[in-house]
Amino acid sequence: MKHMRYLRALGAGLALAVGLVCGGCGDEAADAPITMPAAVGSQAEVADAPVPVDVYWDATYSMQGYATIAAGNVYRTLPDELSDLGGSMGETTFYRFGQEIKKLEGREHRNFSNPGYYDEVITSFGNVIDQADATHLSIVVTDLFESDADWSNIAQKLKEKYFSQHLAVAIIGIKNPFQGDIFDVGLDAKKYAYDSGSDPARYRPFYLFIMGPDAKVESFVARFHERQPGGADVQYLVLSEKLADGALDFRTLKTAESANLYADEKHEVQDARIREFGVDAEGDTASLTVPFTYAPAFGALPVDVQGLKVETQCFSLADGEWQPVEKQSSDMKAELVPGDGGQYQLKVSFTPEKSLVPEKVNFVHVSVAPDAKGYRLPDWVKAWNMTNADVDPAQFDGSKTINFLRVVESLKASVLSAAHPSLVNLDFIVDE
Repeated sequence: MKHMRYLRALGAGLALAVGLVCGGCGDEAADAPITMPAAVGSQAEVADAPVPVDVYWDATYSMQGYATIAAGNVYRTLPDELSDLGGSMGETTFYRFGQEIKKLEGREHRNFSNPGYYDEVITSFGNVIDQADATHLSIVVTDLFESDADWSNIAQKLKEKYFSQHLAVAIIGIKNPFQGDIFDVGLDAKKYAYDSGSDPARYRPFYLFIMGPDAKVESFVARFHERQPGGADVQYLVLSEKLADGALDFRTLKTAESANLYADEKHEVQDARIREFGVDAEGDTASLTVPFTYAPAFGALPVDVQGLKVETQCFSLADGEWQPVEKQSSDMKAELVPGDGGQYQLKVSFTPEKSLVPEKVNFVHVSVAPDAKGYRLPDWVKAWNMTNADVDPAQFDGSKTINFLRVVESLKASVLSAAHPSLVNLDFIVDE
């Protein structure tokens, strides 16, 4: 009867998460805190905790033209806006960079509104990534001009420092009045003088790169979006493990059906994404069904939902470390059943004695994600792009960014290979 009460409580209140922690409990299991395996997710973040904010501002000549025209100029007000926004999230420090990086003191960052402040000759975004602290929120203001145009190297740096550590990178593109020189254009690397005047159709893009913990990047993008006045052409792209609007895991989702499982709290799991279950019969099939509704997260990569796939991973705790589990007898499986209007049901089933390592704590991760071909870039990325081969010397279009599509494509490839973005993640422990 006690187990039946547990089952009823599970059916009424279990939340969804795509990781399972399953298994028996020895002395090691009783002593070890349950945390997310590094292979499948980041450690839990403290909600609303302050975070240091570092703003790196490209001070090369190529940025000078954004500060020259007063009418309709959001670039000239950006130093104060980033100071205010950063201050609302944590202590904010400004830097200027070209080839080297220099920390700014006091209110010196307000000089970025002055065209005469831009005197650097070489741009090195890679040096900024090397210096950036991945635990901070780092914001880079740039036009994406790189002196050596080595964006494959930059994408690799971002992959290693951010995407592989379950961190996020966002790009905010802003069209702004521009009057100045644009460098290294076309196959001959020519310099062009460009004047957008007050015509929004001719405004030139600059970009904010936001890098750091996923929740902090998401929070900054949301706050920045809320502050933008109508009329300015501002676009967003967030590259992270999160593709759906809201937390599609045990923090928000409920189980609709379950069998051979009951809610347990023996390990006192602190991470709200992870639930703990016990099983009634080790040799019987355990299962749960979780419904969810998919809506795209703001700025996330567009997804082809026709190509959704479900994967499971299991880990056992050995010597305080999560080790991958591959049992030939495993019958663990997960199935996605589509409904109407973006609604789905995720069904997970397994036989504990066949799929779990006995006398160990096991962690099973179940994810719902598009296949590799299911991720698309938003239309604005292609619309803002120009290749060197497209440059017309007689009519240069400064309203586009040279090789922008190639830059974003390389970043997309990096996040897909390292971070494996997903719609749903289920995480729970089963203690036999």
